[in-house]
Amino acid sequence: MSEIENMHFLDHIQELRKRIFFSLISIVIFFIPSYYFSKEIFAFLMNPIIQNLPEGSSLIFIRPTEGFITYLKVSIFAAFILSVPVILYQVWSFISPALYKNEKRVVLPFILFGTLFFMLGASFCYFIVAPKGFSFLLGEYSTEYIKAFPSIKEGLSFLISLIIGFGIIFEYPIVIYILARFGIVNHTWLRKQRKYALLLSAVAAALITPTTDAVSMMFMLVPLFIFYEIGIYIAMIFGKKKAEEPDIVLSDTE
Repeated sequence: MSEIENMHFLDHIQELRKRIFFSLISIVIFFIPSYYFSKEIFAFLMNPIIQNLPEGSSLIFIRPTEGFITYLKVSIFAAFILSVPVILYQVWSFISPALYKNEKRVVLPFILFGTLFFMLGASFCYFIVAPKGFSFLLGEYSTEYIKAFPSIKEGLSFLISLIIGFGIIFEYPIVIYILARFGIVNHTWLRKQRKYALLLSAVAAALITPTTDAVSMMFMLVPLFIFYEIGIYIAMIFGKKKAEEPDIVLSDTE
């Protein structure tokens, strides 16, 4: 029997608050060293934009406080990235009461693979998607009379949203694993919903991608659909087996 059966609604709310609190504490702790190296982090982070600026263009800031706020945002983003393992552990701690004892043993793989997939998604965005996207957006519409002078605030927000979006997309296999273990989805159901999944993936890619160009959208759509196919096999291998159901039936009769 899982622990969640003994928990009330208010217990879930209290537990959620605690996990969010610990996640925020981790971000605050990592914010301090991140702010110290914020200039170096900003230079690295903005490289996909800088490398694709047309000749004669440069990054600018308009308002006096924009530079300061931008470095704060860089520090918070870096602290969030460093806190990903801690955040995943808090997520696991929140959902673990719903798992059986043997299922709780995969906490370390959950954190390791969750962190790995997020970093893979962020890296895929930074090294492949962002350069292609900025090359198109900054170069395609620049002419002899029109020059791109991106604001550091807007450019950073744009890039951060892309990176986090791809990081979240690459967590899809972990999400399917959890849903399959709970018995919420199975590989048969996922196969039947494939055509709808393609449509929803296209809509999700359009909403998550902060650009209007088809190139960036396709870079997000392709991993989404590939992960959907991988998710079918994950559900097949790790999905809730019928042999596990008697535990719940016995507890009900008792």
